[in-house]
Amino acid sequence: MAQQDGGKPESGFNDSTPAVQKRSKEYWVLLLLRLAAFLATASATLVMALNKQTKTLVVATIGNTPLKATLTAKFQHTPAFVFFVVANGMASVHSLTMIVVEIFGHKIDYKGLRLAIIAILDMMTVVLASAGDGAATFMAALGKNGNSHARWNKICDKFHTFCDHGSGALIASFIGLLILLIVNVISITKLHNPKSTYNAGFP
Repeated sequence: MAQQDGGKPESGFNDSTPAVQKRSKEYWVLLLLRLAAFLATASATLVMALNKQTKTLVVATIGNTPLKATLTAKFQHTPAFVFFVVANGMASVHSLTMIVVEIFGHKIDYKGLRLAIIAILDMMTVVLASAGDGAATFMAALGKNGNSHARWNKICDKFHTFCDHGSGALIASFIGLLILLIVNVISITKLHNPKSTYNAGFP
């Protein structure tokens, strides 16, 4: 109940207070980080999923006659790249879902339970994305340098475009992974104070 003659209210939030302004800033920072993570992982998914190059190569020579074959390099030929696409695709879906939760989830929050679930999902997404990045990085290094001990030839000297696009997808994915790590740290720190003003200013 407010005091008479212009007195201060006894309870309630004042949107102009520094605490609420700070909390609102934290809300927007986290929302922007999730949006950036979505854009990075979605870009990595699309670039790798559409990565394909067809080239005609000389595979043998009979006398003076070269034998040519048309070969195609695409991500489906490598299970590690398929896993990369799936992992980044799921990370993109997670980030997009969390953006919706950030905007509307406070309406169904129950004693900080939402924060715990979000923190767990964020951690699982980081693990999945890092596994996909690690597998794809290994295969990218193999494609670039080959392996003389196993007699595996490199392919990037023949499929330059395919390797360049794959490198771009890896860079975007690692940027997304870094952002997801930051988001995960923020989610975990919020568990220490479930009654914080995480949703202050957004009733």
